[in-house]
Amino acid sequence: MHPDIIGTIAELLVEASQRTQLIVTTHSDLLISKLTDIPEAVVVCDRTSKGTTLTRLDAEDMEGWLKDYSLGEIWLKGAIGGTRW
Repeated sequence: MHPDIIGTIAELLVEASQRTQLIVTTHSDLLISKLTDIPEAVVVCDRTSKGTTLTRLDAEDMEGWLKDYSLGEIWLKGAIGGTRW
């Protein structure tokens, strides 16, 4: 996906999610960054030794991070899970 269209795609996803349940998987830090203002829209999937966990981000928990970083930057730092390592 071309980086110039990611913002539009994020807007369309948020708009569509108002009408129906929407599940989107991505490894795009750019797309996740476009959801910085609504972190609760993001559910992080992690694989553990016991299986897969799903964790919805909490705006209050993210407050300190979001003062300095976008959601995509926080994800790339490995601070919210969903990492490959």
